Amino acid sequence: MRTREYIEKGESEGKSLLDAMRDGSNDGMQHFDAEIEKLIRDGVIDVDTGLTYATNAGNLRLELTDFLEEQARKRPRSAISSEPELEITR
Repeated sequence: MRTREYIEKGESEGKSLLDAMRDGSNDGMQHFDAEIEKLIRDGVIDVDTGLTYATNAGNLRLELTDFLEEQARKRPRSAISSEPELEITR
């Protein structure tokens, strides 16, 4: 019923059709960026591809914060920085 109300009466802050779809995800509602997020988390597509096709790349990046941090921790140090590691010798 909420989605019908938003369509009939219009959207306002925090009461958009997208908000209703997010809230209704347990009831089978879907929205495009959530499906892209699932594909990224499942390793079907990479983050850059997902962000390219997202309807709101900034919001998708925020939703993926935990995933991106985990991926950064898993990467070897040499993959994170392109600068050579310094070795300290005496």
